[in-house]
Amino acid sequence: MGHFHFARRVAASARVAAAALALFAISAEIGLVRDAAAQGTSDDSYAAPQAAPKKRADRNDAYSPPPDKRTYFPQMGAPSGGGTTDNGWSPPIQGFDRPYGGGNGSPAPQNSVMRGAVPTPVEKGDLAPVMSSDGSGLPYELWRGLDVANIEKLISTIEIPPRSPALHELWKRLITAQSGDSSNPGFTALRLEALYRSGLARAAAAEIAKQNVQDSPLLLTLEARNELASQHPDKACELVARSARVKGDIPARLKGEAIMMAGYCSAIRNDTAGAGLAADMAREEGVETSLGLEALDAISIKAKPKYTRVKKISLLDYRIAERVGGLPHQEVLEKGEPALLVALASDPSTPVDLGLPATEAAARLNALSPETLAGIYRVNAAAVSPDDLLADRGPRGVARRAALFKAAETEHSPMRKARLIRAFLDDAKHQGLSMIAAKMIAPAAAELRPAPEINWFAETGVEIGLASGRYDMARNWIRLGDDPGGTGSLGHWRALLDIADPNERDRGKNFAPLEDYVARGRFPAAALYRLTTVLQALNYVVPLPLWEAANKAPQPTSGYLPETGVLTELQVASKKQEFGHTVLLVMKALGPNGAEDANLIALGDSIRALERAGLDADARRLALEALLPSWPRLEEN
Repeated sequence: MGHFHFARRVAASARVAAAALALFAISAEIGLVRDAAAQGTSDDSYAAPQAAPKKRADRNDAYSPPPDKRTYFPQMGAPSGGGTTDNGWSPPIQGFDRPYGGGNGSPAPQNSVMRGAVPTPVEKGDLAPVMSSDGSGLPYELWRGLDVANIEKLISTIEIPPRSPALHELWKRLITAQSGDSSNPGFTALRLEALYRSGLARAAAAEIAKQNVQDSPLLLTLEARNELASQHPDKACELVARSARVKGDIPARLKGEAIMMAGYCSAIRNDTAGAGLAADMAREEGVETSLGLEALDAISIKAKPKYTRVKKISLLDYRIAERVGGLPHQEVLEKGEPALLVALASDPSTPVDLGLPATEAAARLNALSPETLAGIYRVNAAAVSPDDLLADRGPRGVARRAALFKAAETEHSPMRKARLIRAFLDDAKHQGLSMIAAKMIAPAAAELRPAPEINWFAETGVEIGLASGRYDMARNWIRLGDDPGGTGSLGHWRALLDIADPNERDRGKNFAPLEDYVARGRFPAAALYRLTTVLQALNYVVPLPLWEAANKAPQPTSGYLPETGVLTELQVASKKQEFGHTVLLVMKALGPNGAEDANLIALGDSIRALERAGLDADARRLALEALLPSWPRLEEN
């Protein structure tokens, strides 16, 4: 960037007086930011996420192997009794199917003492925890065993939001639930940062609204960032200026971000000198090279920016770069942070060739819920006849998926509805949206009654039911396979239903069909090992034929493994029922791609830890996520 600095000096010498006036004018926004920042903490309390550890094939811990014009979606209101999601509304979280802390289905320990007997000391971890009154179904002491510094350290090493749908739901409940730590200012700031990084700007804004932001430069800065994400730049700039005038601490990483936001505010007022000064001050605060920083340099000398390669593009980077021509859309889709992708998806001014793809990119990161993506599809879907869609005519890409989704929802003919649903799922699968698409289309699929004339759809119906948690739907389609004249036997899907459904009545009695599948070689070796790993972790009695078949095949060693010590720490935390600690360690143990890409060791230990901590339903959802992609299908055989 040497040529930028030289050019700035030349330009400054020609307009010394003007620059002096400009510097004076921005003192309220930048100079005061710097003064206030100087009083902040010296530690980087909000460090950027570190690179994920590399995959490992070994581990010190012992392991016993298992044998045109765009219309955007409208504002969504909350139905009565519903809980909030990131960009819409969903039903409240259901309670657990067994007592938290009661072990493997056993009731929580009772602490009665016989008369005359010596009382037995009771460990804190043996007591059933006090549950939160916020309706989350989580304990009040979510963060037992961790302080703010340790929570921050753990969060800085994991990918958020989690790519695993099961872990994402658990993570979202964790950071939005009220707990005994909610009154701690450091913990509050950490939660707000985590919400923002997860793309949950609305949830972060709701949390900020509960706080007294007037006296906190930290909260004012976080609120300014949320306003920027909500397409309110004027409000954001007002908050940035106000935060500079308030005395108080602000974490090191946010000092630089506050200065960058002040530079953005200078840029939208065409104050080139202010933009340049902000870039210099941000570097002094340790801000690393970013697209936003390079855009401020270019703005300061009225030049075209020359960008370096980066791994991530932040919302602030994108907004500053807009002032000098913007960024390539494909690069934004590939490298945009969750908050940026959500903002693009909800901003009517986003170009059409960026806005709709951004919704899918955000959904793949779990920054947009399936319900929100469905709402966007409905509003933006082009009017295309079902016959054209089924003949593979009409729009392509995201426009085709939106049209297929809307057509499937509105179609009345069972045969054609089933075909449209299947076409939508097939298209979504190629884009890495399988689980998300199944949840989106589940209400439409629920309108289909299992019948012999659409028996070819039975296996698809089972998959949709499993992926969306509609287990009765899955059972109804499995029964169709049991009827004479129905589709081929779907008994092996009952085994997966047994694993997934936390309310299964005939637990462990549905694995006989798997023995036949294994005997006929219909279970790939890798899938068989994953199955036995999951069964062992969930405390099933693994059928002997499955063990024997697994032992005859080479054991897989691929998949993500965390660094040594993480799984041991996970075991200890789950035994102590340190809920938040356990969840964060599971996210770290499974790695950036979740259960599907995890090593068998990490997968088994993670499921076991959730089960041990009392999270049976979440452990089973994670197990389903690990097994569903490789589960044998009749159509493949």
